[in-house]
Amino acid sequence: MHAQQLIPVLATEALQEQTFKLTLSCPYIADRAEPGNFIHVRVSEGHYPLLRRAFSIHQVNQKDGRFEILFRVVGTGTEILSRARPGDSLDVLGPLGNSFSLPGEDHEIMLVAGGIGIAPLWFLLSRLAEKRKPAGLTFFLGARSQSQLFCLKNLRQTGVELVAATDDGSAGQKGLVTEVFLKELESRDVDFGKLAVCACGPPLMLRRMAEIAKRFDFSCQVSLENHMACGVGACWGCAVRQVDGTYKRVCADGPVFDARELSFE
Repeated sequence: MHAQQLIPVLATEALQEQTFKLTLSCPYIADRAEPGNFIHVRVSEGHYPLLRRAFSIHQVNQKDGRFEILFRVVGTGTEILSRARPGDSLDVLGPLGNSFSLPGEDHEIMLVAGGIGIAPLWFLLSRLAEKRKPAGLTFFLGARSQSQLFCLKNLRQTGVELVAATDDGSAGQKGLVTEVFLKELESRDVDFGKLAVCACGPPLMLRRMAEIAKRFDFSCQVSLENHMACGVGACWGCAVRQVDGTYKRVCADGPVFDARELSFE
């Protein structure tokens, strides 16, 4: 169940590469949010920009009734949001969408994030760590360069097996995170029937993840970051095609989907 509320901004933190983290106070969302859920934010009190902006929930503190979103400035809406300060209030609709299905304790878990795709996967990692040892998880973190490897320090502190990759080789292994992930799969003794992969990142990255998942036939949940108009499934503006030819709405049926069921044509 989601709700529309005017909620206060507690903090705005500027990270590298025009990326920001907002901390918002809303016990209703903090109590109900699950990894993969998102919020729909009205970034301006005026008529422009007209449409809300969707942001994955990055982290939740149920005890304090607060949650965080992580975003990069890519246009007018996110530029306005980056100027939010403590004491400001935002018109927020949420929590929205479905969530990641948590794998069983007998599964090997790998999380794959590309750039700002770290946002929902950090929340997922936090929830998984409540149920199993972080050392039993492998986190693949990829970006164009070292400056875009968000949450790298925090990930190292969790105790997960961390595999970093950058396109330019400035940190971690050189190359696309999907190819580093594939190389790891081929070098390990993996029971693909007991492998659970969750991923979030740019469309081309997720398309490649779907190809790999189909090739080895393992469970791969992906969180899509499509533009949304209404955010509640009414307009069908964010529909994505399935391999069976049908369409589903990212906002209402997703944003988390089985990668093997999506058509990236």
